[in-house]
Order: sequence, then structure tokens, then C-alpha cells
Amino acid sequence: MMPELEPREKEIMENLNWAREHATELYRQFQDVWVAIVNKQVVAWGTSIPKVEKEAAKKTGKRPDEIAMTFVEGGLTIYGAGAAAA
Repeated sequence: MMPELEPREKEIMENLNWAREHATELYRQFQDVWVAIVNKQVVAWGTSIPKVEKEAAKKTGKRPDEIAMTFVEGGLTIYGAGAAAA
């Protein structure tokens, strides 16, 4: 049995689940950036995690450890590009 999540952890998980459910919308608006999500809304975005966290904290009054962060990839990403073609 998994331990009960703290309220802060539960809120972060809910915001990350929201981001996953709205991935297409996020992709259309934000590409190759970190987004900060609070109360199921994007409150800040950018290429630097510390800057995004700082802006989100300033806008929401939350501490950085209370803010859900996720990276929105843009375009085509190829993993394992070094592998030889068969």
C-alpha cells in the first residue's frame, strides 16, 4: 500500500495530470520550454527552470516546491539517433 500523499504533493500531482490531459493544447502554445502549472493553469514558462519557478512563485505566492513543472517538447525529437540503421 502506498503512503498517503501530503496536500502539497497531491496538488502537484493533480496539476501534472492536468498537463498530461491537456498535452495537445500545451504543445500548440508552448514548445521546447518549461511550464509552471498552478491550479490547473499555466502561470509561467521559459527555458530556465529557476527563472520559471521564480516568476511562478512571484505570480502565485507559492514556494517553488509547491509548483508543478513540466517540459513541453516541440517538433520532432529523435532518441537514440546514434543507432545504426538495419
